[in-house]
Amino acid sequence: MRLNKLALRLAIAVSAAAALQCSSRAPAATPVTGSLELMATHRLAITEPSGLTLDDSAGVLWTVTNNPDFVYQLDLYGHTLKKLRYAGEDLEGIAYDSSDRTLWVVEENRREVVHLDLEGNVLERQSLGLAGKKNSGLEGICLDHAGHMFVLNEKKPGLFIELKPDHTIATQQKLTFAGDYSDLFATPQPGCFWILSDQSQALYLWDKNKGVLRDYVLPFPKPEGVAVDDVTKRVYVVSDSTNMLYVFKMANTGSGASTGAPKP
Repeated sequence: MRLNKLALRLAIAVSAAAALQCSSRAPAATPVTGSLELMATHRLAITEPSGLTLDDSAGVLWTVTNNPDFVYQLDLYGHTLKKLRYAGEDLEGIAYDSSDRTLWVVEENRREVVHLDLEGNVLERQSLGLAGKKNSGLEGICLDHAGHMFVLNEKKPGLFIELKPDHTIATQQKLTFAGDYSDLFATPQPGCFWILSDQSQALYLWDKNKGVLRDYVLPFPKPEGVAVDDVTKRVYVVSDSTNMLYVFKMANTGSGASTGAPKP
């Protein structure tokens, strides 16, 4: 599936100023408008990706899919580089831990966070003890730049959950701004996150103190995983239904203009 020419040049307003104000308890200032421009789409060999994370030191992505037996490493063009065998049940989210070069995944139905090495071996399991419908559980997981871990509960209720160092629940915050919550990725600013919604087909810049700072309607269905490279200003999103990797460019100006050929 390829987007039409108009969609390829879609520019979505983003706020550099709002991102810098994340976690401040003062009201958000009127933002300076930037843009998020769709640069490229890449067909994936895997199906129904759900969750995405970035190892920027190696220039690779990691994802999980509807196949609970594997965790996949991708290059920035969506090619499968490696797959780790893991006997899972319903994997929905993944995070790369740069502190020890390991992975964390979430099991939706079990309401568990699971720690894996890069060979797929289980290092730790932690049940969060959350109640709810079987297919409305954990969906996203991330670590911020200080190493704190956060997870999302998809819906009924939608929850933003911060974990303690022992990976039990520290705090829970109910989310109501979208139909569901499918993934999250921490920004460099403490307390500020990119959050995806599958049902709302949107990406949100969200602050845990001030709520949604910006929202962006995405030009494809069922976004299920997001990862952001703050150095290259690339935003990577995978779709569960199209089996595509979408690459956006985050700019600091409102022009939305493309400079040169699309890059990963």
